[in-house]
Amino acid sequence: MKSKLEISYPCVWEYRIIGENAEKISEIVGEIMQTPYRLESKNRSSKGRFVSMHLSTSVDSEKYRNEIFSLLSSHPEIKMVI
Repeated sequence: MKSKLEISYPCVWEYRIIGENAEKISEIVGEIMQTPYRLESKNRSSKGRFVSMHLSTSVDSEKYRNEIFSLLSSHPEIKMVI
């Protein structure tokens, strides 16, 4: 039986964002985020097509954490959010 991970809020949460253009990802994150955040470029795919960026921010509820995830993952310029 799998148990649900218990998260104490507020907490710092990290999203890994994968897309093709780091500058566009930065713009998208800037438009979405309404609280202070840190965005770092991490890795490039072996052929250089994709970039991985890490977004860290404080979240005060599961609802807000999921809202950020939903907004990021539904954007057409973003290929994947983990």
